[in-house]
Amino acid sequence: INAEYGVAEDVNVSDVRIEDIKLEDGETEDKSEELVCPFALNLLKEIKEYQNLHGLKHDDYQRYRQYCSRRLHRIYKGLKFLHGSKKFTNKKITPDLFVKDIRYMQIILLQAERAWAYAMDLKRSSGINAEYGVAEDVNVSDVRIEDIKLEDGETEDKSEELVCPFALNLLKEIKEYQNLHGLKHDDYQRYRQYCSRRLHRIYKGLKFLHGSKKFTNKKITPDLFVKDIRYMQIILLQAERAWAYAMDLKQFANTESRKQVHLISKLKKAVLYAAELESNCVSLKCDTTTQLEAKAYHHYMMGILLFEQGNWQKAVVSLSAAQKIYNKLADAVEDSELYREKHDEMSPKVQYCLYNIQSLGVENIQGEDGEGLFQELDSIIANKATKSSVAAREIKWEGTSFTISNDDIKIQLVQMEDSIQLAKECTDHDKRLELYEEILSACRDITQQIRKSDKAENIELMTDYFTYIRLKNTVDRFLAMAQQVADRLSGVVETRAGSKIARPEDLVRLYDIILQNYADMKDISSLDKDGNTYQMIDVNTMFYRTKRCFYIAECHLGQSNWLNAIVLYDKCSEHIEQTEQAATGLQSNKTQSMIEDLQVLSKQIYSQRCSAHASAFLQTQLVEEEMKEISSDKNKMLADSLEEFKLLKNENDLPTIATLPPDFQPIPCKPTFFDISLNHIEFPDLEDRVEKESSGLSSFTKWIWGR
Repeated sequence: INAEYGVAEDVNVSDVRIEDIKLEDGETEDKSEELVCPFALNLLKEIKEYQNLHGLKHDDYQRYRQYCSRRLHRIYKGLKFLHGSKKFTNKKITPDLFVKDIRYMQIILLQAERAWAYAMDLKRSSGINAEYGVAEDVNVSDVRIEDIKLEDGETEDKSEELVCPFALNLLKEIKEYQNLHGLKHDDYQRYRQYCSRRLHRIYKGLKFLHGSKKFTNKKITPDLFVKDIRYMQIILLQAERAWAYAMDLKQFANTESRKQVHLISKLKKAVLYAAELESNCVSLKCDTTTQLEAKAYHHYMMGILLFEQGNWQKAVVSLSAAQKIYNKLADAVEDSELYREKHDEMSPKVQYCLYNIQSLGVENIQGEDGEGLFQELDSIIANKATKSSVAAREIKWEGTSFTISNDDIKIQLVQMEDSIQLAKECTDHDKRLELYEEILSACRDITQQIRKSDKAENIELMTDYFTYIRLKNTVDRFLAMAQQVADRLSGVVETRAGSKIARPEDLVRLYDIILQNYADMKDISSLDKDGNTYQMIDVNTMFYRTKRCFYIAECHLGQSNWLNAIVLYDKCSEHIEQTEQAATGLQSNKTQSMIEDLQVLSKQIYSQRCSAHASAFLQTQLVEEEMKEISSDKNKMLADSLEEFKLLKNENDLPTIATLPPDFQPIPCKPTFFDISLNHIEFPDLEDRVEKESSGLSSFTKWIWGR
């Protein structure tokens, strides 16, 4: 606008009035015609569309800046508003160009957005130093906020300090690395190679390279920790890589002495990296858990080095210090299993060291630096215990009470109670069964968590309580299924096409499962044998046994076993009397509704028994008639009924002349001769009549001639 109205570039347009501008020769002031832009550009909407579609959803300022440059180039080319092919010629956009095309306005908007995106990208890369004006070579841990000069118009805010905004769970991070990359099978070489590859990827992502041709050692200072958590992971991975290399060399150290020397040097390097990690965490005032984990990691690495060197006394001191820190963390943090596993992992090494030195002789493990952290951690544990005791859930059951302090169990318990309430109010059968499945799954998960927990008190009582809840809801689930089958069997609910037809056998099977669950309830040790809960279980068992007996009788009735059905109906009536007597002693709404159901069932049994009795009587009459028909005169032979007159109505009434094949007739048996006098007869001697054999020459000639 300065160029249009002849105002110098260094004059502030806000101080110039339109009346002071002199008109040129021949110009007349026409106040009716003004230069008005015919377009309306919704700037904020336009900007948001650019940003959301091109990188700023993920804070990728570089991508957004590159998009602005490409878009500007396309607009320049479309408008033929180029700045020269060989030599750059700056062209200004005047207001009269706005009237011609709205894209001129977009050019200025995109130039502003490109410059802003470039600034945000630079701010992110420069980090906290660019924000507070700290030089790159200054150690942030030595800089105080009070020493930083404020710019004009800024106010001092003493609440902001240079503190690391990240909390790195070191032990969990290390365990994830180790379990996924070889250490499940003690493959230290594979783990070391993974650490090298991971370091290379982090270097490349952070652009923290060490030169392409000549190696340039770059140190990681505490101010880099504030920029990105990956700088902390670099030191951790360097320590893990050196340790894994040492453990890989240990497998060959017994046979080659040089491997032992190499092993010690790698462990020393791992200790140096662990010490650097600890010092950086302390100087940046990370949270207490991160500082203690770094200190424990340093003690552990130092203990492993001293253990391999055979310095048993100092190794015990370092390993015991690490164990004590992990014990403290296990009491303060919810996920305590990792810390306890690490503590148990170091125990054999401590015992071996004690065996070698034959006496403990442990000096002060904590030192001055550790005491403050332990005191702070003790206060965290105390606050945690106070909060958990306030938020603890107290449950009273069977005359005893217990508290649930685990947050996960409390959340699952609340969700389970909501599901139980929804299942009671739900009318849709399928949805109701899904809710019962969620309830049973929650009960199983809670029981497993209680059994795994080392801190839980009254574990047996809590386990019995949730077992009772699980069995009770299992019974309710099968009762809902039995009710649906009974409604379909009685015709209250129509059977859908393609679904299974309801049978009494289905109800018998469901009631068998219900009775088995009640039997399991009675086996719970924490139940009071004289309490109302136990007595109610007995009454329910008798009630559903009566139902089961009734439907077994229905099965026999459907199979025309009338006599068995009558006997079972009589047995069912006996069960009803016993159940009513037991339910009368327990005055409750449930027992009252149970008695009403038994009265309805008794009437149904009476009608079904009468029907079975009548069917049995009719069956006996039919059998007698069939027997008469079988033994009728129709089957008599013609020879046996010659003196009887019969009126033959059709060909089927013709008498039987003879049976083919003929019937067998009895005949006299043929006598058998038994010679019993043979043994008593003496036969005469006939030796003199037997021809005697000749001997000598005559016999020889007979032999020759074959005589």
